Amino acid sequence: MAVTLCIIWLFNIPLTSLLTTPLPLLLLSIVICMARHVAQGLRLYLLVKRHSKTSFGLVKALVTRNVSEFFALTTIPFLADELVRVWILVEVGERPATAFWIAFSELILDVLVGSPIAMLAGLAALAHGDIYLAAILLIISVTQLALTIFLIMLPKLQSITRFGLMERFPIPDRFLAQFKDFIRESSNFLTEFRSGWSKAVPAALLALTLAVIMLPAATLYLVFSSYGSISFVEAVYAFHAGNALGVLPVMVGGSGLTEAGIYLFSSRILAIPSWSAVVIWRILTYYLSLLVSGITLVFYTFWRARRLLSK
Repeated sequence: MAVTLCIIWLFNIPLTSLLTTPLPLLLLSIVICMARHVAQGLRLYLLVKRHSKTSFGLVKALVTRNVSEFFALTTIPFLADELVRVWILVEVGERPATAFWIAFSELILDVLVGSPIAMLAGLAALAHGDIYLAAILLIISVTQLALTIFLIMLPKLQSITRFGLMERFPIPDRFLAQFKDFIRESSNFLTEFRSGWSKAVPAALLALTLAVIMLPAATLYLVFSSYGSISFVEAVYAFHAGNALGVLPVMVGGSGLTEAGIYLFSSRILAIPSWSAVVIWRILTYYLSLLVSGITLVFYTFWRARRLLSK
């Protein structure tokens, strides 16, 4: 909130423009926000069903994903929210390595689908003559995509443990055995993850990932439509320009960087230089998601407390 308030103060954004958001836009944004949370929960549910043998129902997946989303919005990206999902999966009996990769598979899917779109946004900026913005977007997206592809295409992680390499280090046998088990399970998971992508479940995972990364762009399109002429594709590019900067682990929840990326693209490429529109979009996405995930976290905490007290 401090970052948003600083933006409002620095750029003299009238509060009336924020408080007079049309009711239809607000209601549509709530529906889009809820749809995105449901898509994330369904994706986690399908990942668990595909890679795990634990009992993990759809309601549990929806709640788990909402709870972890709260930490994604309030901490440094790509750390706490995945660890929350790992912790909950391990609690229901999943092996740590499988739980780890199920949680981070969502991040892998987001990068595989989102980074090419961010690259297209960079190419659009380049075609418009904005070399600096294009370079930033292309460098970040290409780096993300390359690292992710390298990770999932590793032939066998067991090669690390071959030829007695690990035995040459002063590692206790108990920890060495656990590390080898983790490497072996990780290799098996990644082999299964990158195989069989012509089947129904992987296709559904890709469709849900597309929904997860497109729904915030739909809200951006609705907001920007009242500030100028814009196509949905342009709104998608603007969102992923902001998302590319927001993934940098510098600010909590990408605050400030996401807004800066969207504003730079919309003002330089789309000729919509409106900080008001960017802040309204941020409120209708980030803060609505924060509210939904925060309420879920409160109910989940009370449920766990009652469960522990009843034992």
